[in-house]
Amino acid sequence: MTTTESTAPKLREDDPIKVLFDMASYWVTIWGFIALCLWLEHHVLQRLDIESGGFQAAILLVSTPAIFLATVTRIQKNPKARLILERARYVVVLVAAALLGAYLHANHKDDSYENALRDGAVLACSKMAACKAAATDYANTR
Repeated sequence: MTTTESTAPKLREDDPIKVLFDMASYWVTIWGFIALCLWLEHHVLQRLDIESGGFQAAILLVSTPAIFLATVTRIQKNPKARLILERARYVVVLVAAALLGAYLHANHKDDSYENALRDGAVLACSKMAACKAAATDYANTR
């Protein structure tokens, strides 16, 4: 008789992987919320035509912690908001991972042998008229 239970190991509350993920997800959520507050406040200040850098920084340094603390106390008092936050932190971790992956992909420097070989072939082909014409023809018919 087959069982319908999963064969994957169950995570305990004291499992180091779960504790590490929980800690990382909380911190990513907190810093993501702070960044969102800063971004929104910056755009509000731009709409209000407050362009002075020092004045804008002073407003952001005072208002961001105030908004953060007010939001945290409201979330702690509301069980439904706390449940939403518990579920949203997984999404925040996925978004942070996607942004980190996009950043690393955009700033990746490929110093491999194959990349150097490809660059050399492109450079050599650009110096030969027949090769350049054949490559252009191939690119146009593709």
